[in-house]
Amino acid sequence: MAQDPVAQNQTIKRGMDDLVVDTTAVSWVDGQRGRLYYRGYRVEELAKKASFEEVAYLLLCGHLPSQQQLLAFTWKLRQLSHTPEKIIRILQELPRHTAPLAALQTALAALGCTDPGPKYSEEETLLGLAMRIVAQTPIILAAFYRLNQGACILSAREDLSHAENFLYMLSGRVPNAHETRAMEIALIIQMDHGFNSSTFTARAVASTLTNMYAATSAAVGALSGPLHGGASEQVVEMLKEVEEWGDVDSYLDHLFAHGGKVMGMGHRVYKQRDPRAVVFEELLEELTRNEKKPKDIQILSHIAERARAHFATRDQPIHVNVDFWSGAVYKRLGIQPILFPAIFAAARIVGWCAHIIELRQNNRLYRPLSMYTGAVDLKFTPLKDRPT
Repeated sequence: MAQDPVAQNQTIKRGMDDLVVDTTAVSWVDGQRGRLYYRGYRVEELAKKASFEEVAYLLLCGHLPSQQQLLAFTWKLRQLSHTPEKIIRILQELPRHTAPLAALQTALAALGCTDPGPKYSEEETLLGLAMRIVAQTPIILAAFYRLNQGACILSAREDLSHAENFLYMLSGRVPNAHETRAMEIALIIQMDHGFNSSTFTARAVASTLTNMYAATSAAVGALSGPLHGGASEQVVEMLKEVEEWGDVDSYLDHLFAHGGKVMGMGHRVYKQRDPRAVVFEELLEELTRNEKKPKDIQILSHIAERARAHFATRDQPIHVNVDFWSGAVYKRLGIQPILFPAIFAAARIVGWCAHIIELRQNNRLYRPLSMYTGAVDLKFTPLKDRPT
Protein backbone atom coordinates (compact mmCIF):
# COMPACT_ATOMS: atom_id res chain seq x y z
CA MET A 1 0.00 0.00 0.00
CA ALA A 2 1.43 3.34 -1.05
CA GLN A 3 0.98 6.49 0.97
CA ASP A 4 1.13 10.12 -0.05
CA PRO A 5 4.32 11.34 1.67
CA VAL A 6 2.64 14.67 2.44
CA ALA A 7 -0.32 13.05 4.16
CA GLN A 8 1.13 9.85 5.61
CA ASN A 9 1.84 11.43 9.02
CA GLN A 10 -1.61 13.03 9.22
CA THR A 11 -4.54 11.60 11.16
CA ILE A 12 -7.36 10.58 8.85
CA LYS A 13 -10.74 11.90 9.97
CA ARG A 14 -13.36 9.95 8.04
CA GLY A 15 -16.33 12.18 7.38
CA MET A 16 -14.17 15.10 8.59
CA ASP A 17 -15.23 14.45 12.19
CA ASP A 18 -13.92 17.16 14.55
CA LEU A 19 -11.93 18.71 11.70
CA VAL A 20 -11.94 22.52 11.70
CA VAL A 21 -11.57 23.75 8.11
CA ASP A 22 -12.54 27.43 8.33
CA THR A 23 -14.01 30.14 10.52
CA THR A 24 -17.55 31.52 10.44
CA ALA A 25 -19.63 34.09 12.28
CA VAL A 26 -22.93 32.98 10.70
CA SER A 27 -23.96 30.30 13.18
CA TRP A 28 -22.61 28.14 15.98
CA VAL A 29 -23.80 24.69 17.00
CA ASP A 30 -22.96 24.16 20.68
CA GLY A 31 -23.46 20.40 20.72
CA GLN A 32 -22.34 19.91 24.31
CA ARG A 33 -25.04 22.22 25.71
CA GLY A 34 -27.65 21.61 23.01
CA ARG A 35 -27.72 25.18 21.72
CA LEU A 36 -27.80 26.82 18.31
CA TYR A 37 -26.84 30.46 17.71
CA TYR A 38 -27.41 32.67 14.67
CA ARG A 39 -24.98 35.59 14.73
CA GLY A 40 -24.90 35.28 18.54
CA TYR A 41 -28.67 34.99 19.09
CA ARG A 42 -30.17 31.74 20.36
CA VAL A 43 -32.45 30.24 17.76
CA GLU A 44 -35.28 29.72 20.25
CA GLU A 45 -35.44 33.45 20.95
CA LEU A 46 -35.44 34.32 17.26
CA ALA A 47 -38.18 31.75 16.57
CA LYS A 48 -40.28 33.25 19.35
CA LYS A 49 -39.79 36.96 18.62
CA ALA A 50 -38.63 37.53 15.02
CA SER A 51 -40.09 37.28 11.53
CA PHE A 52 -38.60 35.29 8.67
CA GLU A 53 -37.48 38.49 6.99
CA GLU A 54 -35.74 39.74 10.15
CA VAL A 55 -33.75 36.53 10.61
CA ALA A 56 -32.90 36.32 6.92
CA TYR A 57 -31.57 39.88 7.09
CA LEU A 58 -29.60 38.98 10.23
CA LEU A 59 -27.86 36.05 8.57
CA LEU A 60 -27.23 37.76 5.23
CA CYS A 61 -26.19 41.18 6.56
CA GLY A 62 -24.69 40.31 9.93
CA HIS A 63 -27.01 42.26 12.24
CA LEU A 64 -30.69 42.72 13.00
CA PRO A 65 -32.34 45.31 10.76
CA SER A 66 -33.76 48.66 11.74
CA GLN A 67 -37.40 49.24 10.86
CA GLN A 68 -36.42 51.09 7.69
CA GLN A 69 -33.89 48.41 6.68
CA LEU A 70 -36.48 45.69 7.24
CA LEU A 71 -39.07 47.48 5.11
CA ALA A 72 -36.57 47.89 2.27
CA PHE A 73 -35.44 44.26 2.56
CA THR A 74 -39.01 42.94 2.59
CA TRP A 75 -39.98 45.13 -0.38
CA LYS A 76 -36.97 43.90 -2.36
CA LEU A 77 -37.76 40.24 -1.65
CA ARG A 78 -41.29 40.76 -2.98
CA GLN A 79 -39.98 42.52 -6.10
CA LEU A 80 -37.76 39.51 -6.79
CA SER A 81 -40.62 37.03 -6.43
CA HIS A 82 -41.33 36.58 -10.13
CA THR A 83 -39.93 33.40 -11.66
CA PRO A 84 -38.86 33.62 -15.34
CA GLU A 85 -41.19 31.79 -17.72
CA LYS A 86 -38.23 29.76 -19.01
CA ILE A 87 -37.72 28.27 -15.54
CA ILE A 88 -41.40 27.34 -15.33
CA ARG A 89 -41.15 25.61 -18.70
CA ILE A 90 -38.16 23.60 -17.47
CA LEU A 91 -40.17 22.48 -14.44
CA GLN A 92 -43.08 21.50 -16.67
CA GLU A 93 -40.77 19.34 -18.80
CA LEU A 94 -39.36 17.37 -15.88
CA PRO A 95 -40.75 13.83 -15.39
CA ARG A 96 -43.58 13.64 -12.85
CA HIS A 97 -41.56 11.27 -10.66
CA THR A 98 -38.80 13.88 -10.18
CA ALA A 99 -38.17 14.67 -6.51
CA PRO A 100 -38.80 18.32 -5.54
CA LEU A 101 -35.18 18.78 -4.43
CA ALA A 102 -33.94 17.51 -7.78
CA ALA A 103 -36.29 19.98 -9.48
CA LEU A 104 -34.98 22.79 -7.27
CA GLN A 105 -31.38 21.88 -7.99
CA THR A 106 -32.10 21.98 -11.72
CA ALA A 107 -34.04 25.24 -11.51
CA LEU A 108 -31.39 27.07 -9.46
CA ALA A 109 -28.72 26.15 -11.98
CA ALA A 110 -30.99 27.27 -14.80
CA LEU A 111 -31.83 30.49 -12.95
CA GLY A 112 -28.17 31.44 -13.18
CA CYS A 113 -28.47 31.27 -16.96
CA THR A 114 -31.30 33.83 -16.92
CA ASP A 115 -29.44 36.38 -14.80
CA PRO A 116 -28.06 39.14 -17.04
CA GLY A 117 -26.36 40.87 -14.11
CA PRO A 118 -22.67 41.62 -13.59
CA LYS A 119 -20.00 39.27 -12.31
CA TYR A 120 -20.24 37.95 -8.80
CA SER A 121 -17.59 39.74 -6.77
CA GLU A 122 -18.95 43.00 -5.37
CA GLU A 123 -20.56 42.74 -1.94
CA GLU A 124 -23.72 44.60 -2.99
CA THR A 125 -24.11 42.29 -5.98
CA LEU A 126 -23.71 39.23 -3.77
CA LEU A 127 -26.48 40.39 -1.43
CA GLY A 128 -28.76 41.07 -4.40
CA LEU A 129 -28.05 37.60 -5.78
CA ALA A 130 -28.71 36.04 -2.39
CA MET A 131 -32.05 37.84 -2.09
CA ARG A 132 -33.07 36.73 -5.57
CA ILE A 133 -32.24 33.10 -4.78
CA VAL A 134 -34.02 33.26 -1.41
CA ALA A 135 -37.10 34.82 -3.04
CA GLN A 136 -37.19 32.36 -5.92
CA THR A 137 -36.74 29.12 -3.95
CA PRO A 138 -40.26 28.82 -2.46
CA ILE A 139 -41.78 29.87 -5.78
CA ILE A 140 -39.91 27.15 -7.66
CA LEU A 141 -40.83 24.54 -5.05
CA ALA A 142 -44.48 25.57 -4.94
CA ALA A 143 -44.72 25.58 -8.74
CA PHE A 144 -43.26 22.08 -9.02
CA TYR A 145 -45.41 20.84 -6.12
CA ARG A 146 -48.59 22.06 -7.78
CA LEU A 147 -47.55 20.54 -11.10
CA ASN A 148 -47.04 17.27 -9.24
CA GLN A 149 -50.52 17.63 -7.72
CA GLY A 150 -52.06 18.40 -11.10
CA ALA A 151 -52.99 21.96 -10.08
CA CYS A 152 -52.35 25.27 -11.78
CA ILE A 153 -49.27 27.27 -10.78
CA LEU A 154 -49.89 30.36 -8.66
CA SER A 155 -47.86 33.56 -8.69
CA ALA A 156 -46.62 35.23 -5.52
CA ARG A 157 -48.77 38.04 -4.15
CA GLU A 158 -47.19 41.35 -3.21
CA ASP A 159 -49.52 41.79 -0.22
CA LEU A 160 -48.29 38.62 1.51
CA SER A 161 -45.17 37.93 3.56
CA HIS A 162 -42.56 35.36 2.54
CA ALA A 163 -44.08 32.61 4.71
CA GLU A 164 -47.65 33.55 3.75
CA ASN A 165 -46.77 33.45 0.07
CA PHE A 166 -45.13 30.04 0.39
CA LEU A 167 -48.24 28.50 1.93
CA TYR A 168 -50.54 30.36 -0.46
CA MET A 169 -48.64 29.19 -3.53
CA LEU A 170 -48.70 25.61 -2.22
CA SER A 171 -52.39 25.41 -1.29
CA GLY A 172 -54.13 28.20 -3.23
CA ARG A 173 -55.51 29.52 0.05
CA VAL A 174 -54.26 32.49 2.07
CA PRO A 175 -53.18 30.97 5.40
CA ASN A 176 -54.45 32.20 8.73
CA ALA A 177 -52.17 33.83 11.29
CA HIS A 178 -51.45 30.56 13.17
CA GLU A 179 -50.51 28.72 9.99
CA THR A 180 -48.34 31.58 8.79
CA ARG A 181 -46.48 31.79 12.09
CA ALA A 182 -45.97 28.01 12.14
CA MET A 183 -44.36 28.09 8.70
CA GLU A 184 -42.31 31.13 9.66
CA ILE A 185 -40.94 29.39 12.76
CA ALA A 186 -40.21 26.22 10.78
CA LEU A 187 -38.19 28.22 8.26
CA ILE A 188 -36.35 30.23 10.93
CA ILE A 189 -35.10 27.28 12.96
CA GLN A 190 -33.75 25.50 9.90
CA MET A 191 -31.99 28.46 8.23
CA ASP A 192 -28.47 27.51 9.23
CA HIS A 193 -26.58 24.91 11.24
CA GLY A 194 -22.82 25.28 11.18
CA PHE A 195 -20.76 23.39 8.60
CA ASN A 196 -23.28 20.66 7.83
CA SER A 197 -22.79 18.70 4.62
CA SER A 198 -24.82 20.98 2.33
CA THR A 199 -23.33 24.17 3.79
CA PHE A 200 -19.82 22.78 3.43
CA THR A 201 -20.70 21.89 -0.17
CA ALA A 202 -21.93 25.44 -0.83
CA ARG A 203 -18.72 26.91 0.58
CA ALA A 204 -16.45 24.43 -1.21
CA VAL A 205 -18.09 25.12 -4.58
CA ALA A 206 -18.22 28.89 -3.95
CA SER A 207 -14.52 28.90 -3.03
CA THR A 208 -13.72 28.26 -6.71
CA LEU A 209 -15.24 31.72 -7.39
CA THR A 210 -18.11 30.25 -9.36
CA ASN A 211 -21.46 32.02 -9.15
CA MET A 212 -23.93 31.77 -6.28
CA TYR A 213 -26.47 29.85 -8.37
CA ALA A 214 -24.01 27.03 -9.01
CA ALA A 215 -22.97 26.89 -5.35
CA THR A 216 -26.52 26.78 -3.99
CA SER A 217 -27.57 24.27 -6.64
CA ALA A 218 -24.72 22.01 -5.49
CA ALA A 219 -25.82 22.48 -1.87
CA VAL A 220 -29.33 21.30 -2.77
CA GLY A 221 -27.77 18.19 -4.27
CA ALA A 222 -26.02 17.49 -0.98
CA LEU A 223 -29.21 18.10 0.98
CA SER A 224 -31.15 15.64 -1.18
CA GLY A 225 -29.21 12.67 0.21
CA PRO A 226 -31.14 10.50 2.71
CA LEU A 227 -28.42 10.98 5.36
CA HIS A 228 -28.96 14.74 5.35
CA GLY A 229 -32.31 16.20 4.39
CA GLY A 230 -34.76 13.34 4.04
CA ALA A 231 -35.42 12.25 7.62
CA SER A 232 -38.71 14.15 8.08
CA GLU A 233 -40.25 12.25 5.17
CA GLN A 234 -38.82 9.01 6.56
CA VAL A 235 -40.47 9.67 9.93
CA VAL A 236 -43.83 9.77 8.14
CA GLU A 237 -42.96 6.46 6.49
CA MET A 238 -42.11 5.06 9.91
CA LEU A 239 -45.57 6.06 11.16
CA LYS A 240 -47.11 4.23 8.21
CA GLU A 241 -45.07 1.14 9.07
CA VAL A 242 -46.30 1.30 12.66
CA GLU A 243 -49.89 1.46 11.40
CA GLU A 244 -49.32 -1.57 9.16
CA TRP A 245 -47.59 -3.44 11.98
CA GLY A 246 -50.57 -2.82 14.23
CA ASP A 247 -48.76 -2.15 17.50
CA VAL A 248 -46.02 0.37 18.20
CA ASP A 249 -44.27 -1.67 20.92
CA SER A 250 -43.99 -4.84 18.86
CA TYR A 251 -42.79 -2.74 15.93
CA LEU A 252 -40.05 -1.21 18.08
CA ASP A 253 -39.12 -4.59 19.55
CA HIS A 254 -38.63 -5.92 16.03
CA LEU A 255 -36.72 -2.80 14.99
CA PHE A 256 -34.35 -2.97 17.97
CA ALA A 257 -33.83 -6.73 17.62
CA HIS A 258 -32.72 -6.32 14.02
CA GLY A 259 -30.58 -3.22 14.57
CA GLY A 260 -32.96 -0.95 12.70
CA LYS A 261 -32.72 2.83 12.82
CA VAL A 262 -35.35 5.01 14.47
CA MET A 263 -35.94 7.80 11.99
CA GLY A 264 -35.54 11.33 13.34
CA MET A 265 -33.39 10.30 16.31
CA GLY A 266 -29.72 10.99 16.94
CA HIS A 267 -27.42 13.71 15.70
CA ARG A 268 -23.76 13.90 14.76
CA VAL A 269 -23.11 17.02 16.87
CA TYR A 270 -25.70 17.34 19.65
CA LYS A 271 -24.95 15.55 22.92
CA GLN A 272 -28.08 17.09 24.44
CA ARG A 273 -31.55 17.69 22.97
CA ASP A 274 -31.60 19.38 19.58
CA PRO A 275 -33.01 22.86 20.36
CA ARG A 276 -34.77 22.91 16.99
CA ALA A 277 -36.64 19.72 17.94
CA VAL A 278 -37.79 21.40 21.14
CA VAL A 279 -39.21 24.32 19.13
CA PHE A 280 -40.91 21.98 16.66
CA GLU A 281 -42.48 19.94 19.48
CA GLU A 282 -43.85 23.11 21.10
CA LEU A 283 -45.12 24.28 17.72
CA LEU A 284 -46.89 20.96 17.18
CA GLU A 285 -48.53 21.19 20.60
CA GLU A 286 -49.83 24.64 19.70
CA LEU A 287 -51.18 23.51 16.33
CA THR A 288 -52.97 20.49 17.86
CA ARG A 289 -54.31 22.19 20.96
CA ASN A 290 -57.91 21.65 19.82
CA GLU A 291 -57.42 18.10 18.55
CA LYS A 292 -58.59 15.14 20.64
CA LYS A 293 -55.62 12.88 21.36
CA PRO A 294 -53.88 13.10 17.96
CA LYS A 295 -52.81 9.56 17.15
CA ASP A 296 -49.64 10.43 15.28
CA ILE A 297 -48.36 12.58 18.14
CA GLN A 298 -49.12 9.85 20.66
CA ILE A 299 -47.19 7.35 18.57
CA LEU A 300 -44.25 9.71 18.07
CA SER A 301 -44.09 10.50 21.79
CA HIS A 302 -44.11 6.79 22.63
CA ILE A 303 -41.41 6.03 20.06
CA ALA A 304 -39.20 8.82 21.43
CA GLU A 305 -39.62 7.59 25.02
CA ARG A 306 -38.99 3.91 24.18
CA ALA A 307 -36.04 4.68 21.93
CA ARG A 308 -34.35 6.91 24.51
CA ALA A 309 -34.75 4.19 27.15
CA HIS A 310 -33.44 1.53 24.76
CA PHE A 311 -30.34 3.46 23.79
CA ALA A 312 -29.72 4.52 27.40
CA THR A 313 -29.24 0.86 28.36
CA ARG A 314 -26.37 0.83 25.86
CA ASP A 315 -24.89 4.07 27.25
CA GLN A 316 -26.00 5.94 24.14
CA PRO A 317 -27.82 9.16 25.13
CA ILE A 318 -29.73 9.64 21.87
CA HIS A 319 -32.43 12.29 21.51
CA VAL A 320 -34.85 13.28 18.78
CA ASN A 321 -33.56 15.70 16.16
CA VAL A 322 -35.18 18.47 14.14
CA ASP A 323 -36.81 16.04 11.70
CA PHE A 324 -38.70 13.98 14.28
CA TRP A 325 -41.60 16.41 14.80
CA SER A 326 -41.38 18.52 11.64
CA GLY A 327 -43.39 16.17 9.42
CA ALA A 328 -46.34 16.25 11.83
CA VAL A 329 -46.20 20.06 11.74
CA TYR A 330 -46.15 20.17 7.93
CA LYS A 331 -49.00 17.67 7.80
CA ARG A 332 -51.16 20.07 9.79
CA LEU A 333 -50.30 22.82 7.33
CA GLY A 334 -51.79 20.67 4.57
CA ILE A 335 -48.47 19.79 2.93
CA GLN A 336 -47.81 16.35 1.43
CA PRO A 337 -44.72 14.38 2.59
CA ILE A 338 -43.09 14.58 -0.84
CA LEU A 339 -42.29 18.24 -0.12
CA PHE A 340 -40.98 17.88 3.45
CA PRO A 341 -37.25 17.74 2.54
CA ALA A 342 -37.71 20.66 0.16
CA ILE A 343 -39.08 22.89 2.95
CA PHE A 344 -35.73 22.30 4.63
CA ALA A 345 -34.09 23.74 1.50
CA ALA A 346 -36.44 26.75 1.47
CA ALA A 347 -35.09 27.58 4.93
CA ARG A 348 -31.45 26.56 4.53
CA ILE A 349 -31.06 28.55 1.31
CA VAL A 350 -30.66 31.65 3.50
CA GLY A 351 -27.78 30.09 5.41
CA TRP A 352 -26.05 28.86 2.26
CA CYS A 353 -26.15 32.35 0.78
CA ALA A 354 -24.92 33.89 4.03
CA HIS A 355 -21.94 31.54 4.08
CA ILE A 356 -21.09 32.31 0.46
CA ILE A 357 -21.17 36.05 1.16
CA GLU A 358 -18.97 35.50 4.22
CA LEU A 359 -16.51 33.35 2.29
CA ARG A 360 -16.14 36.02 -0.39
CA GLN A 361 -14.73 38.47 2.17
CA ASN A 362 -11.59 36.34 2.48
CA ASN A 363 -11.85 33.64 -0.16
CA ARG A 364 -9.49 30.70 -0.30
CA LEU A 365 -9.98 27.67 -2.51
CA TYR A 366 -10.97 24.60 -0.50
CA ARG A 367 -8.36 21.94 -1.26
CA PRO A 368 -8.04 19.21 1.39
CA LEU A 369 -5.47 16.43 1.25
CA SER A 370 -6.14 12.73 0.93
CA MET A 371 -4.10 9.65 1.77
CA TYR A 372 -3.44 7.59 -1.33
CA THR A 373 -3.75 3.84 -0.73
CA GLY A 374 -3.39 2.50 -4.27
CA ALA A 375 -0.43 0.98 -6.09
CA VAL A 376 2.43 2.99 -7.65
CA ASP A 377 4.93 2.51 -10.48
CA LEU A 378 2.95 -0.23 -12.23
CA LYS A 379 4.32 -1.32 -15.58
CA PHE A 380 2.01 -0.71 -18.54
CA THR A 381 1.07 -3.85 -20.48
CA PRO A 382 0.13 -3.36 -24.15
CA LEU A 383 -3.42 -4.37 -25.03
CA LYS A 384 -2.28 -7.35 -27.16
CA ASP A 385 -0.33 -8.80 -24.22
CA ARG A 386 -3.10 -8.58 -21.62
CA PRO A 387 -4.99 -11.72 -20.58
CA THR A 388 -8.25 -12.29 -22.44
